[in-house]
Amino acid sequence: MTIQTPARQFQFPAASTLFAPLQREFDRLLEQFGAGVGAFADLEVAARLDMRDTKDGVEITVELPGIADEDVKVMVEDNVLTIRGEKKAETERKEQDYRISERSYGAFQRSLALPPGVDAEKITATLDKGVLKLTAPRNAEAKARTIEVKSAK
Repeated sequence: MTIQTPARQFQFPAASTLFAPLQREFDRLLEQFGAGVGAFADLEVAARLDMRDTKDGVEITVELPGIADEDVKVMVEDNVLTIRGEKKAETERKEQDYRISERSYGAFQRSLALPPGVDAEKITATLDKGVLKLTAPRNAEAKARTIEVKSAK
């Protein structure tokens, strides 16, 4: 690009050559960042859950693949449900050279507030094929009831 003024003529370098070093440095930083994210992505064991209302209360299902039932703890305090656990590494490993190992191990914790009307004393939990199922029934007093509307005559 050339800009002409009455006294002088200025020649600017092309934008691609002017910003090329900056672009290379930016690409390098993003590449390093991406490698770092991949390295730490599997360190955390995530417990994904679904919570749904049923006619009798609340049902919560939590994905816990590879976790034994003795490694899961369910607690309720102040109407907050907490699920804790740990996926433990295999203790017996032979000396092998792995090219790729994508298994993740570690501790997890999920907490969620229970909806009003749930009887925390009657929550049940079962773990089957890597899925934890919690059933939280409603209090008898919390169930909806119909109130008859009478005429004021």
